[in-house]
Amino acid sequence: MADNTASTPKAKMGWARILLFASLALNLLVVGLVAGAWLRHDRREMPEARQMPLRDLGYGPYGQALSKSHRHELEKALAGRSRDLRQNRDEVRAQFQTLLDALRTTPFDSETVLTVISNQQNKLFERQEIGRRLLIERIEAMTAEERSEFADRLEKTLRRSGGRR
Repeated sequence: MADNTASTPKAKMGWARILLFASLALNLLVVGLVAGAWLRHDRREMPEARQMPLRDLGYGPYGQALSKSHRHELEKALAGRSRDLRQNRDEVRAQFQTLLDALRTTPFDSETVLTVISNQQNKLFERQEIGRRLLIERIEAMTAEERSEFADRLEKTLRRSGGRR
């Protein structure tokens, strides 16, 4: 009887450990996908204004719906923030070595991995916040007619991509 009560906590601990690792793997997958998409382009050969494509900041359909002139103005604004964005990207890249070291360490230190992933997510959110502010500034600079045209193009973009049925 003592053996049954002793094995029950171990079984519960085993499932908790499996869930912890599954959750960690999912978080790593999400961060890896986002960071990989973000870091995959070699921007050193591009002109400064083109170093931060709108899609890299999560503009998606908003960037597609902007007129060429507004897209160009937004890209100029991004170029003005390129130093901040580059520093942000470099900080995320630097954290990957800490993550890789922690993944290879025995015993596994899930707290270090969790901290690194959380820090990377925070950096990605900071990057998106810069983009969000610049997009809002661009929309505020539009005339009422330009905003209406933007809304029409956005609606078309959403229909094409299945965002609205």
